[in-house]
Amino acid sequence: MELNIDLGLKSYDIRLPDGTVTGTVRFNPADPGIAARWKKVQPEVNSLTEKAHNAEEDTILDVLQEADERIKSCIDYAFGAKVSEGFFGGQSCFGVCGDGATVLEHVLDAIGPVIEASMQAGAKAVRSRAEAHTAPYDGTAKGLAPGQVLPG
Repeated sequence: MELNIDLGLKSYDIRLPDGTVTGTVRFNPADPGIAARWKKVQPEVNSLTEKAHNAEEDTILDVLQEADERIKSCIDYAFGAKVSEGFFGGQSCFGVCGDGATVLEHVLDAIGPVIEASMQAGAKAVRSRAEAHTAPYDGTAKGLAPGQVLPG
């Protein structure tokens, strides 16, 4: 027995600049829960990042390890899926890239526009669907209770 349900999930290959695919993540980019959950965890991610950047030399490895694990957990929570493995490919989110930015910065820069565009497209689709259902009633008495009149 099976249930076939469209959950709006999309797959995204994670590619290096040379085109090599290092992993794939799957999530619903139009899920408004992502924005709500991200809003909830973003202060913690910012705090952990700050803590890692300001760690003392004698504790830096422990601080980086703890912050890395917690940030990945926050990202998985925000996306409602285990996406951190695909995004980070087994390395620390504090790994430094060729341009001096961290892997975390590159991940956030890459996923932000995808989620924003999908949320806008999703909202437009919902409005369009709602308008299709309400259009036959616009400006008419159709659907009003007996004795009820349109305002105006």
